[in-house]
Amino acid sequence: MKKNVLRLLFALVFSLSGMVANAQTSTVSGTVTDGKIPLPGVNIIVKNTANGTSTDFDGNFTISNVSSGDILVFSYVGYKNQEVTIGNETTINVALIEDAAALEEVVIVGYGTTNKRELTGSVGSVKGGDLVNTVAGNPTAALQGRLTGIQVENPGGQPGGTGNVFIRGINSLSNASPLYIVDGLFVDNMNYINPIDIDNISVLKDAAAAAIYGSRAANGVVLIKTNHGRKNKGLEVTFNTRIGFDTPSKKLDFINGQQYTDYLNQRFANDGSSTTVAFNGVDTDWQDENLQSGIIEDYGLSLSGGGEKSSYFSSVNYYNQDGILIGSGFKRLNARFNSNHEFGKFKLSQSLGITEAKLQENNWYGFDGTTAPTVALRNASNEGGFEAPSTDVQGPGGVNQFALATLENNLETTRTLFSSLKLDYEINEALTASVNLGVDYTSQKRFQFTPTYFMSLVDPVRNVNDLNDLTEFKQEDINLLFEPTLSYNKTFNDVHKVSAVIGYTRFIETQKSSGIYGQGTPANSIQVVGALPSSDQNILLGQDNKAGLISYFGRLNYNYNDRYIFSGTLRRDASSRFAKDNQEGYFPSVSAAWNISNEDFWKSETINFFKLRVSYGELGSYPDVFYPTQAVFLANQSNTSFGGSTANGLAQTTLADENLVWETTKTFDIGVDMSLLNSAITFSADYYSKDVEDALVPISIPSTAGVSLPVTRNAGALVNNGFEFDVTYKKSEGDFTYSVGTNFSFNLKNEAKDIPATILGPGIDEDLRIVNRTEANGPVGAFYGWVVEDKVDPATGDFIRVDTDGVAGITSDDQTIIGNPTPDFTYGLNFSGEYKKFDFSLNFNGVSGNEIYNLSRYYNILWQDGGKFTDVLNSWTPLNTDTNIPRATVDDEAGNKEPSSFFVENGSYFRLKNLEVGYNFGEKALGVDWIKSVRLSLNIQNVFVITDYTGYDPDIASTNGGRANLNSGVPGVRSGVNPLLGRGLDQRAYPNARTFMLGLQAKF
Repeated sequence: MKKNVLRLLFALVFSLSGMVANAQTSTVSGTVTDGKIPLPGVNIIVKNTANGTSTDFDGNFTISNVSSGDILVFSYVGYKNQEVTIGNETTINVALIEDAAALEEVVIVGYGTTNKRELTGSVGSVKGGDLVNTVAGNPTAALQGRLTGIQVENPGGQPGGTGNVFIRGINSLSNASPLYIVDGLFVDNMNYINPIDIDNISVLKDAAAAAIYGSRAANGVVLIKTNHGRKNKGLEVTFNTRIGFDTPSKKLDFINGQQYTDYLNQRFANDGSSTTVAFNGVDTDWQDENLQSGIIEDYGLSLSGGGEKSSYFSSVNYYNQDGILIGSGFKRLNARFNSNHEFGKFKLSQSLGITEAKLQENNWYGFDGTTAPTVALRNASNEGGFEAPSTDVQGPGGVNQFALATLENNLETTRTLFSSLKLDYEINEALTASVNLGVDYTSQKRFQFTPTYFMSLVDPVRNVNDLNDLTEFKQEDINLLFEPTLSYNKTFNDVHKVSAVIGYTRFIETQKSSGIYGQGTPANSIQVVGALPSSDQNILLGQDNKAGLISYFGRLNYNYNDRYIFSGTLRRDASSRFAKDNQEGYFPSVSAAWNISNEDFWKSETINFFKLRVSYGELGSYPDVFYPTQAVFLANQSNTSFGGSTANGLAQTTLADENLVWETTKTFDIGVDMSLLNSAITFSADYYSKDVEDALVPISIPSTAGVSLPVTRNAGALVNNGFEFDVTYKKSEGDFTYSVGTNFSFNLKNEAKDIPATILGPGIDEDLRIVNRTEANGPVGAFYGWVVEDKVDPATGDFIRVDTDGVAGITSDDQTIIGNPTPDFTYGLNFSGEYKKFDFSLNFNGVSGNEIYNLSRYYNILWQDGGKFTDVLNSWTPLNTDTNIPRATVDDEAGNKEPSSFFVENGSYFRLKNLEVGYNFGEKALGVDWIKSVRLSLNIQNVFVITDYTGYDPDIASTNGGRANLNSGVPGVRSGVNPLLGRGLDQRAYPNARTFMLGLQAKF
């Protein structure tokens, strides 16, 4: 009996052991389909383990070493991940559901949203999460290389600098900036937005997408939607911190003090002078003194969540970047609160953002070149503690840029309040009435103080300051928006989908400014306006401007059975910037799309989505200035004397054309969207053509007219066409998931057509030489000058000019276009991936086919003042005649300093813009239940650049600074230079930096 019991117990234990063993080491098999056909290559993995397999050609799989309760994760590109918990079964068959996220992804369009499947226009989009890897004071920089058709030119490494954004090339001669719309409100830029607050950016590129915005949409529209939280989600607190440093990514080669002395002696000899100089023993490396490493910090805290009827998002962020140039830096403080609420048939969405930014600029680095190395770093005997060239061994003139940047105190403080409120009321299931209210308030204060100093009596305009200078300028901009809309959306008989929107816009811009420039406070320590002496020399600044825009718009969309999609838009704008009879402009567009892959005859298993798009539309632009049709008269400009007393007079400083009308851009676009291999590959391509009529062109006026400023006229036309495409590939293999995307934008033609006169760019030096010009049937802002051979005349040491007109002899007619700043194409390459708890991303961008006019070569090789590149060591001498560097000379009787191809360089480049590697500790990180996740990251920006350009960096954006705007306004308040007319000038561009950042993100 006892033996039987023991045998029974033994058998029971053995059976249980077998069951446990089976539970630990059982094998599961099955088939994976899409509901109809088997799917080969499906990845199957036991969750949170490395145990996995994949299906064979027939969709079959077998996986061993699994236990009851384990979770199998099935993943396949183009389908939604599916999780199955293992029970006692040994066979599991799974039908995966197609993931149409790539096609059903919601895209923001004008006054609504749609999905990519139903788009008839050309729209690019990028999620906010893809932007945060780029650490920059301006989120515009993060768009570089991300989207096809968009070129971003950054101002080197300048902290807080504003870049140029061109959507599908140059579409205007007055302003090529796109229209920015943040949460439904028109704004001038997106500089003040914290990138972490951005939820989505959509870029409307063709008329079908942008015509609903009519005016200012000719250059494209950038729609920014900020984060409003998510419904049915508990409170989530996110802390972000990144800290690192910037360091110069490149330095240029300058000669030292002894070499500079030898160079001067050779120059004296070349000019027939008997003067010689001896080295003074001073050898200052001004590049090393000006360039430094700088700390960069970024701290942020956000809270988000939501219930069944509401959601919210709030954040604060502090950003600080020292800058790699002395006397430069940028700080920004952001705060935001957004929310969504539902009250029965009402929906309320609000956005509130507050920003304070402080920008300090180095206005002098590279100004007229660099300081001679024989000038000492300090000179305590001079007021201010610096010196400038004053002896022959220090050169014939020039300034001390380091001293000027150190002595000058400048600060630009910008405060922004952005608020929008949208109320929706659901009249019925198909009809919704909405009203959008918005205010964008910006307060800007510019302060600049230059103390008294003495550096040299040579070039005393810059080297002596007997009276200190003070500028204080304040400006307030208020933009108000009132916009009611009525939208309709209904599907009939499951095949006829109709949507429409009609609306009214009232947009009011108000700008007020006041300021003063004066000299002579009692002491350099007293830097307040109230201490300026009363003087007729004080310059009062200020304007009071107002403009209004009233618009009516409507759009009708029709979709038949998700196959044939049509859209029509009409917008009527009326702007106060035009005279009364010309205020109205009408901007229509029509577009259509054919989802060919939804047709019954479509049988391709490779291409699962195929859509053809076509559109035509007209877009409008108005002048940047508030009152372009009204002449300007200034008081105290034409005073005279009567009876021994002064009588104030008025002088007309600007002519005006009262007959200005809207600049109109007529746009045609044809495109294709495809999805292949179950959406593993997505592809889109577009050809576009733009014809700009009645282009607003600044026409120069003869000096005999008594005015110096050009008058704006409808006197030109532009043509712009190109081709663009992008491809994205996504793949998941076990624990490794990755995505590769590339985009190319080809600028086939971008030139001015019929313009009545040549449009000149900014002056580049004190002699007012001009390099850029725009001529009829030529590129916008092309470089114009002499073509010279890549060697100098062995007999004279001067450039050999090339005969380009075919007429014997070298005359002024041989000057021609020597370079084009517009690239032939731009491109980007983006790679991201995840492996277990690691993630990484690489972002490349590049341009090709453009030229840069390198003014650093001009000043540091041929200009009479300042330090010099090591290139001058190969200058022509009677004993060195086989060279391409002209003879050193001050007289320059041969005109070697005139604009020529010697200064034009290839601006093409390929850059690894951003590299980031992260590690996510996952849930319950560090063993703490309330920590949802912790991620550590290493980020490197501007990792490398491949280019033939010899300057600091080929990515240049600004012609402001240097001589470009020196003769406008007052110190601290200079007029901006039209970037289109002086494009491609490396005019003291801020050197680019290489950035290293360590980051920590924690969610609670």
